Amino acid sequence: MKKKLVLGILGLGAASLLCGFDSAETAESVMEKMQENAASAENMTSEFDMNFDVSVAIGDGSTTTTIQALVTADLDIAATLDPLATSVTGTFGISTLGTDETIAMQVYMVTEDDDLNAYIYTEDSSYDEEGAGTWQYGSASDLGIDFDLDSLLDMSSSYDYSDLTEWGITFDLASEAADYNGTECYLLSTVIDSANITTILDKAEELAGEELTEEAGLDDETMDMILELLDGLQIKIEYYVDTATYLPAGMHIDLNDTDMTAINTFATEMLSAYFDSEDSDTTTTIEIILNDTSMDYSVSYEDAVEITVPQEAYDAIASGEAENLGDLEVYDYDEDYDDEYDYDDDTDEDLSSDTANA
Repeated sequence: MKKKLVLGILGLGAASLLCGFDSAETAESVMEKMQENAASAENMTSEFDMNFDVSVAIGDGSTTTTIQALVTADLDIAATLDPLATSVTGTFGISTLGTDETIAMQVYMVTEDDDLNAYIYTEDSSYDEEGAGTWQYGSASDLGIDFDLDSLLDMSSSYDYSDLTEWGITFDLASEAADYNGTECYLLSTVIDSANITTILDKAEELAGEELTEEAGLDDETMDMILELLDGLQIKIEYYVDTATYLPAGMHIDLNDTDMTAINTFATEMLSAYFDSEDSDTTTTIEIILNDTSMDYSVSYEDAVEITVPQEAYDAIASGEAENLGDLEVYDYDEDYDDEYDYDDDTDEDLSSDTANA
């Protein structure tokens, strides 16, 4: 009897581990447990996949020309907290108008002698032979990255579910467990639309203590136009949280349900004003179609992580072939563009004077 009782208890325990979905949980409780457990994780590996497949149909009333553009990303990401290090390796793909371009990249941010240093490799199929890309290197500050890790972690852990609701973001918890790559998960979902965007902007301005539109050089009229164009925005976000560990297992984001009517109307008006005339019987139209615009991000905390900069990066630095990020000049569009093409006030005055003399 005792043996059967023990086996029964063990069986129930095993079943509870295999079927960890708890119907008493709420979106808030799952989010809070996920945040708490993720904060204690020392390392992680993840995969990021992006698919941005868009068609543009341009018509003149009788014929329609469709142009397809496809942008993809396939990245492997790893990170450790002690020592602080990250790596991102993978490819970006661009396909449009009969051309295909692939950009291979490797990015390493590693702690060396108490400094955070960056090593970046890029290889573009449009002009680089395979294996003949370029290395760049420098400190994190050369990339404009300057943060205190402890402060960043403290700030991240200080936000809770109520903070998200203040930003206009609320999550729904699915009533049944979801399967994510073979892992039983809680499924949390939300949708960000134009109303959320307005709330997020208002909250961001409240925290910043200033109007972000003015900081970005946007007047109220321009901002209102942007918000009108975003009227049909639908960003679907799904979080998958492991029922056994309450660690995030993956995330899915897509814009496939976005209503493009406002954007297509605006684009048609702009195109018609440029190409159509009063004497013409043709009417130019444009329609942007979202075939599939989605991102998927899967995470694992089980594997040991060791991030090592390839020896070829150090060899490229030693040989002088690698570029130092600190030596690269920042391109100032307003000044450098004018200097390059001599578009300045003096030139305009000289042209006006020459025209008058003529």
